[in-house]
Amino acid sequence: MIKKLLTLALALLLPATALAEVYEGTTAALSTVTVTAGTSGLVQGIDAAAGSRVDAGDALVSLKAERVFASQDGTVSLVNARVGDAVDGTLLEVTPLNRYQIHCTVDKAYQSAEATLVHSGETVYVRCTTDGTHRAIGLLTRVDGSEYRVITLGGELYLGETVYLYRDEAFTASQRIGIGTVVANDAQGYEASGTVTGLWVEEGDGVERGQLLYAVNGGTVVAPVSGIVAAVNVQPGDRIESEAVVAEIVPDGQVCVELRVSESEAARFSTGQSVRLTKANDPDEITFGGTVADVAWVAEDDRYAVRIMPEEGLNLPLGMSVTVRTAEE
Repeated sequence: MIKKLLTLALALLLPATALAEVYEGTTAALSTVTVTAGTSGLVQGIDAAAGSRVDAGDALVSLKAERVFASQDGTVSLVNARVGDAVDGTLLEVTPLNRYQIHCTVDKAYQSAEATLVHSGETVYVRCTTDGTHRAIGLLTRVDGSEYRVITLGGELYLGETVYLYRDEAFTASQRIGIGTVVANDAQGYEASGTVTGLWVEEGDGVERGQLLYAVNGGTVVAPVSGIVAAVNVQPGDRIESEAVVAEIVPDGQVCVELRVSESEAARFSTGQSVRLTKANDPDEITFGGTVADVAWVAEDDRYAVRIMPEEGLNLPLGMSVTVRTAEE
C-alpha cells in the first residue's frame, strides 16, 4: 500500500517539475556609450578600470599638462587666448616663413634616368612656364614615387601658376626634373584644451622651430552617463587626439543576461516572456525577475542568442554567471 502511495506522489510531482527549464547565462552589454577624448593631450592616469561602476561626471582619464613648442620657423599670426583662459580649439597660428610650396611631378622632366630620379633635400631652381620671369629657389621634400613637393626659400612666384623645376640656376634643359603648381603655404594651427598656464609669444612675433609657445594644464575625460565601464582603450603615456575613443560604458539598465541556445531551445522563449534569474554560486539562492528582450540567430555561432533584461533597478556586473529558469519549480 505504501509503495503505491509513493508511486502516485511521484507521478503528481513530475508534471510540475517538467515545467521548469534551467539554463546558464552570462551578463553582457545590451548597448554601450562610446566616450571620446574631446581634447588632445598626453594620458597621465586612468581613473576608472574596466568593470568598475561610475556615475555621470566621474573622471575616467586624466591628461598631463603640456608645454608646446613651434614645429617650424614662422610668424605668429593669431593668438586666441591669454594666461588663465579656458580653451578648447585653436590657441594660436604660425604662418611659415616660406610663403609657397609647389606640388610637383616628374612629368615634363628631361628624358633621362637621372632627371626623373629626385631626392628629398635637393636644392632646386624654379621658373614659371609662361615667360620665365617669375623665379625662385626651393628645397625638395616629400618624395612619393613620381610626385614630390618643393618648399620655396626665396624668390617671387604667383599662386596657381605652373612652373618648371631644374637642378641648376641656369635652367639648362637637361637639368629639368619636372613641372609643378604653386600653392599657398597655409598657417599652422596649434590646438589646445584646458586652461592656459603660460604664453610666451604674441601676434607678430617671429618664432624658430623648437621655441616654447605656450603651456596648458591637464584636462579630465569624464563619464557622460552612469553605468559600468566596459573598456578603457588608452594607457598612461599615450598621446591622444580629440576624436580618440578612450572608453566604453554600459549605461544603467543596459546590462542583460545572454543565453546561447539551439534552435529547438530558442523556440521555448518569446519576447516579453517572464523568467526567474539566480546569481550563480549564490549560497542564498536569491532569485529575481527578468523579461526576454529578444531572440536572435547568431551566424558565427550557428546558435541563437536569448537576451533577458533583469527587473528594473537591479544593476548587475558584466561577465557574471546567472541561472535562468523559465518557470518556478
